[in-house]
Amino acid sequence: MTIRSVLVICDGLRADMVSPDACPSIADLARAGTAFRAHRAIFPSATRATCASTATGCRPRRHGLHGNQMVLEIDGVRDVHDVGRPEFRDALEAATGRTLLVPTLAERLAGAGGHVIFSNVSPGAAMFHDPDGHGHVYHRAIAYGPGRRPVDDHAPVAHGATGDRDLTIRFCEDVLARRRPAHAVLWLCEPDLTMHRAPLGSPENRAAIAAADSCVGLVREAVDTLRSEGEDVLLLVGSDHGHETVTGAVPVETRLIEAGFKRGRDDRDVLVATQGTSAYVALAGKAAGRQAEIAAWLAGQAWTAEVAAGPELEAWGLPHGPTLAIAFSMARDNARNGHGVPGTSLVATRFEETTPLLGFGQHGGRGDHETHPFLIAVGRDFPPGTACSDETSMIDIAPTVLAHHRLAVAGLDGAPLQERVTPASIPERRAPFD
Repeated sequence: MTIRSVLVICDGLRADMVSPDACPSIADLARAGTAFRAHRAIFPSATRATCASTATGCRPRRHGLHGNQMVLEIDGVRDVHDVGRPEFRDALEAATGRTLLVPTLAERLAGAGGHVIFSNVSPGAAMFHDPDGHGHVYHRAIAYGPGRRPVDDHAPVAHGATGDRDLTIRFCEDVLARRRPAHAVLWLCEPDLTMHRAPLGSPENRAAIAAADSCVGLVREAVDTLRSEGEDVLLLVGSDHGHETVTGAVPVETRLIEAGFKRGRDDRDVLVATQGTSAYVALAGKAAGRQAEIAAWLAGQAWTAEVAAGPELEAWGLPHGPTLAIAFSMARDNARNGHGVPGTSLVATRFEETTPLLGFGQHGGRGDHETHPFLIAVGRDFPPGTACSDETSMIDIAPTVLAHHRLAVAGLDGAPLQERVTPASIPERRAPFD
């Protein structure tokens, strides 16, 4: 019997927005397998770092991709780099001598049936499923096969719900039905794209959720066809993070200048890498000696919620050093927006010129709603119509895939979800959406 695995991510779909009315395909899928009620995002709750964690089974401290922005030093120049841009992969390699610090699923499965990723989010997020070219990566801006050689069957799609559907149809017809790799990933941009551009709970938001749900239904049909042909397929469907409603923005580097910790806009000894509703502070030179003072000052600001510095960062799943000395999550509350959706937060910007869309969605911090994605597993080890109450995380996806393929899972931060499905962890034999 051929063993395969399929992962579908509906980017940004927070768990409390998944219901039978809003997501009939996802809710029906939950009745066919196990829903993980206490599923959690990594920190930062941002897609680019999460893609690397999903691919490796490790937190950013282990795999080396720290967020949506990172401070890198290249040829003696320290600067903030956007992880989502196509050129970031080469910048990271130039700064550190390599890309990710641990193997990806694409590398582990290169000799065991192969790996294909179809992604409609940022180019950087797509590439860090397989930054070194062990399998195939398809994205509207870039596409390559083994050895990172460009492919000749690239068909870019639009960024949005229409593009997601076009990508899903091709994924089902080309990847699942024809090519049939050991592991296939479909990462949709909705509803995240719309959540950043419209209020949470708005008609636009609900339409984007429905569009993502319909894509899940198409993949399930394709997987059911494979199973009818005798294949052993594990289907994982979930999201990577949730969203909070933006109520204001804080220009963090400007505030550091005003407080006397940064000499001016051109001072590269103090740099801030923003992650949406959280941020990192990089320190060098004389500023490095003021780490404790700066962390204490940040902790005393009304616009921060939690602050970690130095070795404390390890508990947040982060490394610590000159390019990541301090991390903090922005202030938030559980107030409801105009559509009755709970959860609001401030966002971090570097300077005043960066203006987020107030009243719309954002993520990246440690808020309850932005860190609560959903996850459903359907396959041989997951009893139909069950819900697991144990806490799980995005880092558990890679070991779950490896366990399904009967490959080694040692050395990862996460653990196979198969190990969580026990009588103690499944108190009720029903899905959470019934």
